[in-house]
Amino acid sequence: MTSPAENVLFAPGSSEPEDEEADVLLAALLTSARRIAGCERVVDALPRIAEGAVAVVPGVRDAGVAIRGRGGLSCAAHTTETAASVDRAQLRTAEGPCIDTVGGAGAVVLSDVTTETRWPRFVPEAVRHGVRASLSVPFTTACPAAALNLHLTRRTLDDRSARVRTLRHAQLFAVYASLALAGTDRVENLERALERRDVIGQAKGILMRHYGVDADEAFGRLRRASQSTNTKLHVIAGWLVARRTP
Repeated sequence: MTSPAENVLFAPGSSEPEDEEADVLLAALLTSARRIAGCERVVDALPRIAEGAVAVVPGVRDAGVAIRGRGGLSCAAHTTETAASVDRAQLRTAEGPCIDTVGGAGAVVLSDVTTETRWPRFVPEAVRHGVRASLSVPFTTACPAAALNLHLTRRTLDDRSARVRTLRHAQLFAVYASLALAGTDRVENLERALERRDVIGQAKGILMRHYGVDADEAFGRLRRASQSTNTKLHVIAGWLVARRTP
């Protein structure tokens, strides 16, 4: 006895359109992932994530990326001024799909602005910029909380099949983008760590020459200065190197 899944998978001729769509989706995902992973800095990868979302998710031209940093949530990248304005409106009103997603709600969909009641301050702003539907999906591996925001100006997402298809594409893209972004983040952190180690090494050399101490004592002095001033060790080292370098 075959399962329902087998009946669908092996039905004659029934999978061809789905196969073609899956091939197009996979090609777009791989292209976007390569472009994102090719960036050496996260700040350069974020615009490519927004651009990739437009290439992957059907019906979307206005995409943005919001990230929560030390200064709070900010619009890190966008494909159009419409996307930027709508995302800023979410931040300004402190409500909307993006706010809920970054807050831990997972993927959040605004299906139709004409019937939406959850965000009374944000929805009029979205309407003013021509948005008819919107959705936000979280990044899966981003260290700071982040969301991919997609805004639709040509149609709503009232139709269930269209809503499910759009959300599925967005979530798949977010997974690929998250993995590529994580790789970029690791490279950037490694480069930063190497730079800091080099600065600390220079600072140790300065102390060793100036005071005639060994490497352990020089490092100990840097560490004590860091602890007593509540300043990161590499910052102390950078200050010393800058002060002693002609």
